[in-house]
Order: sequence, then structure tokens, then C-alpha cells
Amino acid sequence: MIVPKAKKLFAIGIKIRLVLKKVILAWLVVFATTFIPLAGFAQNKNATPENPSSNEEFLRESIRSVLGRTFDDFPPANSKLLLLKAEGEHPANWLLEDELVFYLLSSNYQVALHPTAPNDDLSESQSLFYRIMEMSLNYPQIKRKGFLGARLVTRKTWLNLSFRLKDNVTGKVLWTKRGKEERSDWVKKSMIKSVNNPSYPFLSPSLPDDPHSRFLEPALVVAVVGGLIYLFFANR
Repeated sequence: MIVPKAKKLFAIGIKIRLVLKKVILAWLVVFATTFIPLAGFAQNKNATPENPSSNEEFLRESIRSVLGRTFDDFPPANSKLLLLKAEGEHPANWLLEDELVFYLLSSNYQVALHPTAPNDDLSESQSLFYRIMEMSLNYPQIKRKGFLGARLVTRKTWLNLSFRLKDNVTGKVLWTKRGKEERSDWVKKSMIKSVNNPSYPFLSPSLPDDPHSRFLEPALVVAVVGGLIYLFFANR
């Protein structure tokens, strides 16, 4: 009677191996169709910094890029004072103003944010108006770096800025221009809190849903439970 039992155990072993092969094959298909493309995509983005710049610095870099291109034909510096004035309210006005002042001063312009005294003679001054038409920073998507690897968050900025230079004596518009910038990079999801600035909502955008967490864990559960159910009925 030992031989029939051995045959039965041998048959069960074969069934188990077949089930395991099917499960492994199924996961190989999932890996090949889902995670290998993402791994290749992540390798193309292997410049993801271990210490990414903060959202504020990332936005400042975009502003500098816009200013460098937009002001390439700005009237040359002279003895006239430039009064900077914001047109319209925007929570990031201070950020643009800060970078604009630095850019103009480094280009040898005389800059003031407002008259230093009530009796200041501004007859030789000019006013440079700036307006933020659009300025956004967001996290549009999350991708995984390889199979079960680190999750990478896309960080994207979009700027649309308008500038206008006016002579304060004649009221004549001397120069006007608009600058745009779209820029993106990748940040590890585990480092998002370190790049955010909770003091300013526009520097702390919300994260999107993680599609991999939504589908990967249920898929693992289904595969394991399905394999156990198959083994249970195959051995009856």
C-alpha cells in the first residue's frame, strides 16, 4: 500500500509544481508588461537628485530663466530710477519681486520698491510694472522606479509673467513683454515633505493618487488566494 500513497504524493507534488509555474508565469507577464517599461523610463530619469532643491528654489530657478530670456531687449540702464510696482494680487508676488530686484541690480539698474520719502523727486524715474498671469507648482503624477522600487513624483512649474515699462513724466509705455516657462523634474516621494514649504500653500501642492499602491497590493492578494484555492480543490 506504500506504492499507491507514494504515487498519490508524487501526483500532488506535480500539481503543486504546475500551480507554482502558472503563478510564476503570470507574475512574469505582469512584470514584463507593467514594470519593465517603468524601469526603463526611470533609468532615463536617473538624474533624480538625492538632495533635491526645495519647491521655493525650484520656482526661483524658473523665474530666473524667464527673466533672463524676457529682458534680453530691455532698455539699457541709465541714471533713471526704476520703481517696481505689482499689478494685481498674487500670493507669489513677493517671490517674483525678490528675483526681479536681484536681476536688475546685478544688471546695474537703480531700483526702488517705493519712494524713500514723500518729497522725493521722481521726475526722472520710470515705473516697471509686473503681473503674474499664472504661476503654478504641482505634482501631476507618481511613477515607480523599477519593480517595487522607489516611487518618483513629477514636480512641474508653469509661469506666465507680464512686464511693462512706463515713463513717469510723459506716461509713455517704453517697453512691454510677456515671458513663459514650463519646467519639470522628479523627486522621491519619501522626500516630498522636505521640499514643501507649509507656510505657503502654493509651495506645498497636494500629491495625486498612487496608481501602483491601488493595483499592486490587490493583485498580490488575488494571486496568493487564487493559488491557495486551486491547490485546495486540486488535492481533493
